[in-house]
Amino acid sequence: MSEQLLKEILGELKALNQCVGNMEQRIGSVEQRIGSVEQHIGSVEQHIGNVEQRIGSLEQGQEELAGRMERMEALIENEIIDKIRALFDARAVHMDYFVSIRNSVARIEERVEHLARRQIETSVKLEEHDREIRLLRLEISGH
Repeated sequence: MSEQLLKEILGELKALNQCVGNMEQRIGSVEQRIGSVEQHIGSVEQHIGNVEQRIGSLEQGQEELAGRMERMEALIENEIIDKIRALFDARAVHMDYFVSIRNSVARIEERVEHLARRQIETSVKLEEHDREIRLLRLEISGH
């Protein structure tokens, strides 16, 4: 083989070595990126785990709230509605009582008005009698 051919083969080998070196660098860069992506995936998985845990806590909180709401509904239905009914019943009793008081007051006012008229009539008759007595005294004393 000629020297020239050996030099060409050597040049080709150097070029191939350089290409292989570049490819190794690129593969190293890709491996580094894959490592970085794997770290990000691990971080994302950790965040997903945290989110799932929070969702679990939220679901538990919602269940607790639902239980509390059911107890409140039962309380409202059982105790508060009964108390409201009792209040309205008491109001009806008081209204009936106030109506009877109003009627009693109206009857008393009628009696007072009647007594006032009789007192006025009696006073008028008394004045008439007093006048007649004075006239009779004058007639008796004048004779």
